[in-house]
Amino acid sequence: MALRIARRDAWRARGRSALVAAMVALPVLGVAGADVVHRSGQLTAAERSDRLMGRADALIGAYAPGRTVEQAVFPDDGVRTLPQPAGAVPSAEQRRAMETEPVALLGGLLPAGSWLVPARSGPVAGVRTPDGLMPVETFEADLTRPLWQGRLDLVAGRAPTAPREAAATREFLAETGLRLGDTVTVQGLESAPFTLTGTVEHPGDLRKVELVARPGQLYGQLDGVQAAAGLAPLGTQADEAAARKAAWLVQLPAGATLDWDRVRELNRYGYTLAARQVAQNPPAAAMDRQEAIGAADQRERTAMAAATTAALALLEVTLLAGPAFAIGARQARRRLALLGAAGGRPGHVRAVVLGGGLVLGAVGAGLGTAAGCGLVALLRPWIEGLGGSRFGHLALRPLDLALIAATGVATALLAALVPAVQAGRREVLAGLNGRDTVRPPGRWVPLLGLLTVAAGAGLALYGAVAGQAGGEPVLAGLSPRTLSVLAGAVTAELGLLLLTPSLLALCGRLAGRLPLGPRLALRDTARHRSRTAPAVAAVLAAVAGAVAVGVHTTGSQVQDRAAYRLQRPLDAVQLEIHGDTAALPRLRTALAQDLPALGERADLYQAEYLFCEGCRATVYADGGQRYGQTVSSPLTVGDAAVLHNLLALRDPAAEAALAAGKAVVTDPGYLHDGRVLLRMQGANGAVREESVEGVLVERPADRRYAPLVIGAQAVRRMGLAVEPVGSIWLPSSPTPEKAERRAAATVSRLAPYATLEVERGYRPTTGLTGVALSGFAALVVLGAAVVATALAAADARRDRAVLSAIGARPRTRRTLAGLQAGLIALLGAVLGTVSGAVPAFALLRSRAAGQPGSPSVQLSDAPWPTIALLVLVLPLLAGLLGAARRERGGHRYR
Repeated sequence: MALRIARRDAWRARGRSALVAAMVALPVLGVAGADVVHRSGQLTAAERSDRLMGRADALIGAYAPGRTVEQAVFPDDGVRTLPQPAGAVPSAEQRRAMETEPVALLGGLLPAGSWLVPARSGPVAGVRTPDGLMPVETFEADLTRPLWQGRLDLVAGRAPTAPREAAATREFLAETGLRLGDTVTVQGLESAPFTLTGTVEHPGDLRKVELVARPGQLYGQLDGVQAAAGLAPLGTQADEAAARKAAWLVQLPAGATLDWDRVRELNRYGYTLAARQVAQNPPAAAMDRQEAIGAADQRERTAMAAATTAALALLEVTLLAGPAFAIGARQARRRLALLGAAGGRPGHVRAVVLGGGLVLGAVGAGLGTAAGCGLVALLRPWIEGLGGSRFGHLALRPLDLALIAATGVATALLAALVPAVQAGRREVLAGLNGRDTVRPPGRWVPLLGLLTVAAGAGLALYGAVAGQAGGEPVLAGLSPRTLSVLAGAVTAELGLLLLTPSLLALCGRLAGRLPLGPRLALRDTARHRSRTAPAVAAVLAAVAGAVAVGVHTTGSQVQDRAAYRLQRPLDAVQLEIHGDTAALPRLRTALAQDLPALGERADLYQAEYLFCEGCRATVYADGGQRYGQTVSSPLTVGDAAVLHNLLALRDPAAEAALAAGKAVVTDPGYLHDGRVLLRMQGANGAVREESVEGVLVERPADRRYAPLVIGAQAVRRMGLAVEPVGSIWLPSSPTPEKAERRAAATVSRLAPYATLEVERGYRPTTGLTGVALSGFAALVVLGAAVVATALAAADARRDRAVLSAIGARPRTRRTLAGLQAGLIALLGAVLGTVSGAVPAFALLRSRAAGQPGSPSVQLSDAPWPTIALLVLVLPLLAGLLGAARRERGGHRYR
């Protein structure tokens, strides 16, 4: 009976019911959409294998041939080279790896009949565009074979089949302005341009700018250009750099397998192996290697963030739906009073209101879940483009969506509970007369609200940084720390809700000296707190979620920016070359032409120990013990210009010390009783040590771009050699990105294994989950503000009719409605900002505690432009919509 009455009431008042259902649907839409985006971005082992190795069975990488390495199941998750003890004799595997050609070596280690397909990335090449040369990555693959599907997909046009045909990524076409069918000219290969026949993409990196040719059509020609230019063959260091890029796809014969033992065997030769069978069925030994130091703490912090987000989302559903049901119950008080007058008991009245919560909650939750999934499916290309990678698949997990919808219905019922109790307690006569019999809150409520806010904030911050990681779960699999942050965030938001009626009353006291319209709006808002407080709570909940997302995102970027370590001074341009030092003069001249405003040039050298004919070893400086390991760094050799450009240091005393043969030290760990200890390894692993006097120059830790610099003459006096490795410039103004691309293309043409880097500092990145959370938070804020103010305005329609009856002009009524809507949105936005900052700062403190040396986020780091937009623009928008809203129907008063 109660459900039947509730359904009929909902159908009778369709406009109000639609608004109530929308208040339930909005947060459910946001949570469902974020869940679909998050789940779709989580790749399964099979999907991750496809992106790494296409349709092949494995991918082998030459990480450090001749050394022993350890890897995770997927090498991208972590690879480390095991330290080689001083004087240790290389193992049989290491000697074989150094002496054997890689393809022959791997052919003997893999099952018989295995097929190796080269999959290394080529050199950066320059292509000609209307704006000049542009550097692009190069790759060779036979796209007519399905082997590459999943790693490199053909999305438009056709695969290259002829010798001078190529495919390109979308970003390549966008940046060059070329289209399929056009020809593209690679610098150095002007006589044989490529015709673009297809568009390809890397599903895991949609922003890659790459030209893809058929095997044998690009790498060999570029090498021929280098040989024709008379460049010397690559040396040992260049071979090592090239070997790190070498990779092969592996296709196994029928019935052959690659297990974890085979992975560890290749690791002993210095090669990594990502095997599809190991990824899909990882053994216990592989998972044990995945457990790095701090993994448990990281998992707990991830669970803490997820649990806090979920709890605030549930609270947001309750706070958005609660005001809607409260206002709906107020508007239906006469019909509910008629039920009591007909003999219905208070329990019947409560059942009808709760039935309305169940009916409208089910409708809103169903529509919100469906709309969230549909919105993600509709905006999928846009979301993937912003995130920079494709979904593994559109993950519509029935259990997740059913739980979200059920939670929406449950919270709608919970939100209808308080209005149901109030409706059951309302006197029948008061309901028939339309009087509001809700008593004002006691004087102790504001004090309780302040104490609750303080206790919640303290509890959240305490749980973020206190206690040990990985504690035993105490409730629903959550640790005490996670529960502390969760409880603190919810408690602080509830405390702000307790303060809302008092703030509304304070607004009424400030209305005395205002003009008529604002005075009526403030006093009416304060007088009808049972109507306006729920609407403020709805806006508060929506703004709190948006602020929490914004503050946490911005704070994370602040922490990442602070943790970022510059490799050279900001805007510095550094040229590095591996092996072919004869190309350096030509490179320096070309760069001076492409980048004319570089300024003073500083040439960089590396100290080398020549212990036999053709035998050389790099000289390292001893940095002492740190974190239980010995730290060392290659010796940087140069003159005073290196101090200027590499260290951004202009100190006459330091320059004089460098000229006198002393080492200029910026890291005190490299000074041992006033001297710098140098180590080098010679024949049969024999270690030679030298020392040189050092002078310490105090520098901040984030500006120690090199731990020390020593002059070339001082190195030669120790019987060591110096080898040029590049140059560095420190221009007075930033280098334009187009000029950088042009210069990089020139460098890649003249020396394929040389690199040009411009230090531009930290650049934030945005992931799929962050894009989804920000987008859905903004949608919920706008929707909640509009719907909450519309509900409050609908409840105040009778009051505005009274104004019309006593002769108030339409302008006065519109001003009153607009100011009421703006005031509701303003109070909700201000309180929501405070409420959302509590969990955001708690999670940021937790994140900082898990990253040693990471700074704490301050209030000045908050996204104040976004917050100002919410606090100022949202009330203005709500006020304009409230003032523009037209009344339907007429009112007669006699």
